[in-house]
Amino acid sequence: MEIKETDKPFILALVSSVITVLSIVVTAIGAYANNITMKDTGIEIMKYTFTLTTMAWTFYFGSKKE
Repeated sequence: MEIKETDKPFILALVSSVITVLSIVVTAIGAYANNITMKDTGIEIMKYTFTLTTMAWTFYFGSKKE
């Protein structure tokens, strides 16, 4: 199975969004369960995944203009 070059930015943005949502879920579960380690780990992961998601969607929408 070959992925078209035009679809790759969308797939990158989609995968990064899923990772961000999963880190939010981990943080929420950790906060609900009073698990400080889980909550802090989720927050640390979100620091990087929000940036990744923003850059991925920006790249995707930027590539659509061409």
